Amino acid sequence: MTLTPALIESLLTEAASAPSAHNTQPWVPEITDCTAEVAQVRVGVDPARLLPHGDPRSEDLHLGMGCWVESLVIAAAEAGVRTESVTVRGRGPTLDIRLRLTATESMASVESTAGPTRVESALTDGSAWPRFGVADLHHRQVDRGPLKRSDPRFAEATEICRNVMAETAVRLVEVPDDAWRGWLRRAALHSYGNRSVFTETLRWLRFDTDDPAYDQDGLTAECLRIPALGARAAAALDRPWLHSWITGLASASLAPVALARAAISKYASSGRGSRIAVLPRTKRSHPHHLVLAVPDRPALTAADEVEIGRVLLRTWLTFDRHGLRVDVHSELKDSPTVRDEVATFLRGRARGHTDCQEFDRPIAAFTVGSSTTPVPRAPRLSPL
Repeated sequence: MTLTPALIESLLTEAASAPSAHNTQPWVPEITDCTAEVAQVRVGVDPARLLPHGDPRSEDLHLGMGCWVESLVIAAAEAGVRTESVTVRGRGPTLDIRLRLTATESMASVESTAGPTRVESALTDGSAWPRFGVADLHHRQVDRGPLKRSDPRFAEATEICRNVMAETAVRLVEVPDDAWRGWLRRAALHSYGNRSVFTETLRWLRFDTDDPAYDQDGLTAECLRIPALGARAAAALDRPWLHSWITGLASASLAPVALARAAISKYASSGRGSRIAVLPRTKRSHPHHLVLAVPDRPALTAADEVEIGRVLLRTWLTFDRHGLRVDVHSELKDSPTVRDEVATFLRGRARGHTDCQEFDRPIAAFTVGSSTTPVPRAPRLSPL
């Protein structure tokens, strides 16, 4: 195997298929050196593609960059290129990741290695995960349409993931549907009721097919499963000069709702509220809901979160291998109130599960199920 700039560029193209919050694709890769035996790749962050209001801790950024790194590692391994080291420095806008790639004689000698983080063992034992390739990277998609529950496939996939994570500082925790739906409703109040967060989200919505960015990044009407008529109406309103008015209207409309929900929640948890009769709910089929949890202390470094992003991508690829897609709900952990509720749930669950002790910080949240309709592909930027 001989390394060439063209080969490394092809690997960067495959890495660009990685998922990211709002499909911002914040990575900026460059080949800093390339000889026949060794190549050096640096990937930084485009500050114009950050979400400072929706992701103030840069958690989603680090996870997305981890997904990019693991996509590169997977593509390199299939090409017979060994990822010798991954070094992470900085945080948020100053994040700087360096990868050293080396030529190998055969696929058998290809291994994935990583820097010294508390979750590295989830990746260094390559035999624990299924062997993924470029076809897996291409097939994986987020599905925001209706997902169908599939217990046998879900059980098989989660067993693989949990076996790999058993010796690491990462856990997969399933959440009951009632709790999940309640969290989604309250998280929506934060996403749409917070002016800064909502304005930021509007910037990444793509409703107008004539928009040059429609085929490059962001959340398109197709991917959000918005009907054609609704998409046309949204496109008509998707004008920068209207954003301030729309944001103000949404915030003003949702603020009373948020206060009312808070009051109801407080009353329901009180002695008087507990005496209210609860009507039985009709059972219905629903997909599985999962939270990826980590210990809240000690604080994770950016390198830790990048490494967790690598684990997260392999988790989603494992589900995809079993015919399952995910629908990501970062809003559950990005809303301060809901994040606290999820943490409380995780702590309560840990009391009866010795394998989840102290895993009380939600770092990713997603629904898992089989697709019921064709899944549109998310737009992509040129990788270089």
